[in-house]
Amino acid sequence: MTKKNIGGLKKGIWIYFFLLIFEGALRKWVLPSLAEPLLIIRDPLALWMIFMAFKHNLFKPNSYVLLMWAVTVLAFSIALIIGHENITVALFGFRITAIHFPLIFIIGSVFNKADVLHLGKMVLWLNIGMTLLVAAQFFSPQSAFVNRGIGGDLEGSGFGGTAEFFRVPGTFSFTNGLSYFYSLAAAFIFYFWIVKIPNKSLKILLILSTMALMAAIPLSISRTVLFQILVTFLFM
Repeated sequence: MTKKNIGGLKKGIWIYFFLLIFEGALRKWVLPSLAEPLLIIRDPLALWMIFMAFKHNLFKPNSYVLLMWAVTVLAFSIALIIGHENITVALFGFRITAIHFPLIFIIGSVFNKADVLHLGKMVLWLNIGMTLLVAAQFFSPQSAFVNRGIGGDLEGSGFGGTAEFFRVPGTFSFTNGLSYFYSLAAAFIFYFWIVKIPNKSLKILLILSTMALMAAIPLSISRTVLFQILVTFLFM
């Protein structure tokens, strides 16, 4: 495969990453009228990356992918035969493991260590911005713009928290997306603490991002976030 094709796939992975982080923001604040179509905004990109990777021998379904596809087909069949029998709902679930699961291995075959570290540094920046947004959501009423729900829902995107405070979703559609994001951020933050930092600016960024991660624990009101950070710390 040529460097041009690999470069194209790398760009596709970066676009996929940013869509994953900001898809909820598009559905809540930028294009609320397109909230439903935006649910599958990453699907065409994922299909293109699978096609290109397969075409250039960067991806061949391994045993994990084949097993997941088999389980997906079985679950799809059961849903239609003895489950809810709604083909639209079944297809919506089908696409997740049929299309997006193989990307795990495509990213692994395209990205090298430098790419992963570059993404990690981007996560450090995003983590700071995300926590500032979470703080704004946490201390704002559910009627505030930052707390708009999917499709511009004025009832707010917060989920039952404690006292008068709500669990907030950050840029995501729901609170679980924020929990997964902080788990990713914790992995990179703890990694950078145990390797040699090449420059002072990255060290400052790491300190600020670590502070943001610690602040996210009470602001997110999420036991999952706390548990994931502790587990990652123990593995470090």
